[in-house]
Amino acid sequence: MKTKGITYTPTLENVKAAANSLKDIAAVTPLLKNETYSVKYNSKIYFKREDLQVVRSYKIRGAYNKIVNLTHLQLKNGIVCASAGNHAQGVAYSCNKLGVKGTIFVPETTLLQKLERIIWFGGKNTELILHGSTFDDANNKALKYAKKKNKSYIPPFNDEKIIEGQATIALELLEQSKKHNISKLKSND
Repeated sequence: MKTKGITYTPTLENVKAAANSLKDIAAVTPLLKNETYSVKYNSKIYFKREDLQVVRSYKIRGAYNKIVNLTHLQLKNGIVCASAGNHAQGVAYSCNKLGVKGTIFVPETTLLQKLERIIWFGGKNTELILHGSTFDDANNKALKYAKKKNKSYIPPFNDEKIIEGQATIALELLEQSKKHNISKLKSND
C-alpha cells in the first residue's frame, strides 16, 4: 500500500496480532481442491472458501481488525464507511458485535439482497444511507459526513489495519498448504 509516498508492508507480527483479534470473529475457512478447474488447467487448483464467512466475504477480516483497533473515544464517536456491499456487511457485523454506532453509505444501485444483509448484520447499531449511483458517489459523501460529524472513516482498502486483517488469510494458506502437501509444488504442477 502506498500512502503519502510511503509504502506499507505488514509485518508478520502485525498479521499475527490481527489473527488474534479475529480469533472468535472470522472463521478459519477451508482450502479445497477444485476438480473442475484442476482438470481444465491440468494443474492443482485450490479455492480458499471465504464465502463461508458469516458475511460471505473476506472483508470481515479487515473491517473488524480496523474497528477493534480504534481508540475508546473513536469507538464512542462512531464510525462511517462506504461500500457497494461486502465491506458494508463486514462493518455492520463488526458494529453489532462491538456495540459501536455506524453509518454506512452505499450507492442507490446496491442490490436489495446486500441491503437487507447490511441491515440484518448491523441491527440497531447501524444506519444505512443510500447515496448516488456509484461507489465513488457514496464514498465522497461518507468522507464528508465523517469529517463533519467527527467520526472515524473505515476504508474498504488502503489502510494498514484493513490490510493486516485481510492478510490473515495468508497465515491460514501457509498452514493449510502444508496439510494439502502443496507448499513445495514444482513449477510444472
